[in-house]
Amino acid sequence: MTTSTRAVAVALIVDVVIGAAKLMAFLLTGSASILAEVLHSAADITNQSLLAVGIVRSRRGPDSAYPYGFGRSRYIWALLSATGVLFIGSGVSVVRGAEQIFAPEPLEHVAWGLIILFASLVAEGVSLAVGLSAVRRSAEEAQQTLWQYLRTGPDPMAVAVVLEDASAVLGAGMALGGLGLAKLTGNATWDGAGSIGIGLLLGASAVFLINRNRRLLLGPTPPSESVARMVAVFEDSPVVARIQDVKVSQLGADAVRFKAEVTFDGSEVARRLLVDKDVDLAWSALRGPEDLERLLVEFGGQITDAIGDEVDRLEEQLTEAVPEARHVDLEPD
Repeated sequence: MTTSTRAVAVALIVDVVIGAAKLMAFLLTGSASILAEVLHSAADITNQSLLAVGIVRSRRGPDSAYPYGFGRSRYIWALLSATGVLFIGSGVSVVRGAEQIFAPEPLEHVAWGLIILFASLVAEGVSLAVGLSAVRRSAEEAQQTLWQYLRTGPDPMAVAVVLEDASAVLGAGMALGGLGLAKLTGNATWDGAGSIGIGLLLGASAVFLINRNRRLLLGPTPPSESVARMVAVFEDSPVVARIQDVKVSQLGADAVRFKAEVTFDGSEVARRLLVDKDVDLAWSALRGPEDLERLLVEFGGQITDAIGDEVDRLEEQLTEAVPEARHVDLEPD
């Protein structure tokens, strides 16, 4: 099970249990803040399910219609997930909070609501810790800081889980604060304010995720550290005179396409080819122009084969340096 899959699975289980507990708390109290948290959990359950679908779809192998595979399926389903957060959680929470402010309804069994919200806060914190651990490992593999990976990392699944869990922790805290202040002051408008705060928090998280996945769907260049390691493979090779027109695009969470035009150093390729040849013997065997022509034709074919071997070697070194470089297109210039 990959780190992102584990994070999604843990978050989904936690959200189902917490969602049921919050629904019970809402039925007991009638709190707008708890209703917002019920909607929050419902949105999260839907989102985690969509993320799980995205993980499964993205693992399909390439075919004739999609030669580069289905890696970007993750971004599509993560985008749908973020849209769900925006329209399901944010809008309803803000509207219900406004209603509670302008037309407050009395709250009942507030103590039970506070207990369930506190338990939810602890559980959401555990889920957040699991998600952060998964993202931290992915960031280390990508040689990025945690914040860099959250903003630009290629795997949207674990990142979406972390952001949703973080908003869930903050949302539970807001609901706990709003309901607690309503009990202390006897003013139910605090409960409505908590619901509005949760809605705005969900909206901000959704906008961030929508923009992030929109950018990934366009096939952006991977982090500069990965690109630098790829280019270094060619710059460090003695048979490469120049590399140009480098284009690197993210095809999925663990797949990158690398395309470049490579100018080979013909002299170096020829020297390497002649290392194992007895030049004096070949020269002494020449009996006239026809033998020389035959020798040059054979050597030309060997040069072509040697360049092909160098292309294969460079592609192998590239995938060793950057394992996610699944598709390498080199054009001899």
